[in-house]
Amino acid sequence: MQFNSTKTQFLWAILLILFLPTVVNAQQTEPLDSVLQSAPLDKVVQYALEHQPAIKQAEIDQEITNKIIKGKLADWYPQVNFVLNYQRLFDKQANIIGETLVRFGAYNSSSAQLSATQNVFNRDVLLASTTASKIRMQSSYNTVSAKIDMTVVVTKAFYDLLATEQQIKVNEESIARLEQSLKDAFSRYEAGVSDKTDYKRATILLSNAKATLKTNSELLRVKHEYLKTVIGYPTDHDLPIQYDTLQMETEIALDTTEQFNHVNHIAYKVMQTQHELQEANVKYSKWAFLPTLNLNANYNLNYQNDSFGSLYGTSYPYSFMGDRKSVV
Repeated sequence: MQFNSTKTQFLWAILLILFLPTVVNAQQTEPLDSVLQSAPLDKVVQYALEHQPAIKQAEIDQEITNKIIKGKLADWYPQVNFVLNYQRLFDKQANIIGETLVRFGAYNSSSAQLSATQNVFNRDVLLASTTASKIRMQSSYNTVSAKIDMTVVVTKAFYDLLATEQQIKVNEESIARLEQSLKDAFSRYEAGVSDKTDYKRATILLSNAKATLKTNSELLRVKHEYLKTVIGYPTDHDLPIQYDTLQMETEIALDTTEQFNHVNHIAYKVMQTQHELQEANVKYSKWAFLPTLNLNANYNLNYQNDSFGSLYGTSYPYSFMGDRKSVV
């Protein structure tokens, strides 16, 4: 028994050694799918466009709009319906003809109806077909506008964080310089070259510089967390900010000879699309006097028999076709 127990423990140890690295690697690599190994501005912006809930909501709204448009345009297609009915009479309908009581009908009756309707003119469907492309365009513009706004917010937060980092470096250099000035002032004070005014002034300036450094350090931590929140980054992971000063200086140059064209601005495109949709709504109101016209066709199969087993043995079909006009 002791040998079997030792052998079992040995086998469990081997299995643990074999599978433990796989489990550990899976646990380590799983959260890394949503974090960045380096975070330059372009990757931070791209991360925000892929993970920010506001962008995802704009894309979902665009998909919903496309589905609604397809549903509205489907009204142009023939609408086909099939209905199957069954009815059982407990008492047949009675009529008195002369002095004779006559009962009509059968105890079992059933009908199968196949109907098709085709819209020829319908102002609701006409409005949907004429504005479908504009509504899709407006929805895409809203998504683009959301991405542009997100890019602006992320870029401002990123550069604000860099500015605070540079300010901290300036503070550290100022502290190093003020510490040296304090030593020099204290040496002159001990040598009797100057009074303690310079020494006290240097002490106050050094204390103020250290307080400013502490404030900027706290602000840097807050701005790191704010940038994580803006881009939808996991708060329990570090965001390794990376930047190239020379590349930033190169990219800051603007072509001042290029003329501003308001037509290419996303806000103008959104307003222009809204204007076209409002014109379409005005036309829709003007079409109110026009009638709605559709074609319809029906094919019916009727079954009647007193015996349920023989009900569907014989059918009595009839069919018709017509049109219908209505004015709202």
